[in-house]
Amino acid sequence: MRVHKLNVTIPNDHQLEIAVRLPEDFPPGPAEVIVQADPSTERTLDGSRKAALALVDELRSLQRTEEEENLLDEFADFQREHPFRLTSLTE
Repeated sequence: MRVHKLNVTIPNDHQLEIAVRLPEDFPPGPAEVIVQADPSTERTLDGSRKAALALVDELRSLQRTEEEENLLDEFADFQREHPFRLTSLTE
């Protein structure tokens, strides 16, 4: 199998246009294009994800006070009585 590696930077809009001239000895015919993120970037994202999930687990394990439970119940009642859609807001 022949492989041709090309380093690129993914732009903010996540659109990548590839126009590459392959070496003359590269065989014509079907091929596969694979985009692989830089492993150091993935480790940073995985670490951030793990930290966020750990924080969510910690928050879920906290016991709410009676006052907090009452406030949440009252807020749920308020939402039912006063429904709104964020999509209706103008920019």
